[in-house]
Amino acid sequence: MAAVGEWAFGLVNCILYQAMYREAGAALDEELVRRYAVAMQVEPLYDRPMAEQVAALRAVLATDTPLASAFDPYEGQEPFGEAEFRDFLSRLADELESHGPWPLAVKRRDGWLRQLFSRR
Repeated sequence: MAAVGEWAFGLVNCILYQAMYREAGAALDEELVRRYAVAMQVEPLYDRPMAEQVAALRAVLATDTPLASAFDPYEGQEPFGEAEFRDFLSRLADELESHGPWPLAVKRRDGWLRQLFSRR
């Protein structure tokens, strides 16, 4: 297996962080899978083609690196189990693949932040 880039683990950490803190530890159910798949297409977490991001998710899943314990949960919040979080990532990768095929390059959009700074 080829080495997994550090950015791929960063992608997984972004997803975990969102699930733990933005979703307040909500269930990693099919609704959340679909929402994250749409969100990753509309507002990508990384400036890489979606096919590369899906491949990165699969590559990270193929490692033995613990993925669900990168952040401590809020007080009183149950942490995600390793198997539970890995299953969620696998279903997310499947859902993203179902929306493909993807363009080979990322289309850059001028976001509101870039527009704000370009006016100066």
